[in-house]
Amino acid sequence: MAAGRHAERPMILVAQPWVTDPGRIAPDGRRPLWTYAHVPAYSGRDQTEQVLAALEEVAPGVRDVVLATHCTPADRMAEHNANNAGGDIAAGRVDLRGLVARPVPRVDPFATPVPGVWHASGSTPPGPGVHGMAGRHVADRILGR
Repeated sequence: MAAGRHAERPMILVAQPWVTDPGRIAPDGRRPLWTYAHVPAYSGRDQTEQVLAALEEVAPGVRDVVLATHCTPADRMAEHNANNAGGDIAAGRVDLRGLVARPVPRVDPFATPVPGVWHASGSTPPGPGVHGMAGRHVADRILGR
């Protein structure tokens, strides 16, 4: 991805949202399957075929039960959420500087210029994908730990 090339076999996340939210089951019994494939930033490529091919490897016959597909390429993800510019769902580039100075260089990356207002998100250490840890760090500061 960093080189701007699409993987022949992209990493794919798969979810069945109806399992925890039965309200997502259609009246006729159809159930949604949600997938996400890693692609280079700002890619406009439709990855539907690559995703279906990967699913077919582990779930033979899946194509036979898919009734419809919808793809939102990376270059259009910000239309739904401005934070996802270029398809980035990880709160910006995570490089060496970003690991220690997210979102801006500060002695305390969770403090803001406004007293009593704290910043805890994927944009603060330890970074995106470590769910809950930024909030824990802020809670520790508030509680004086």
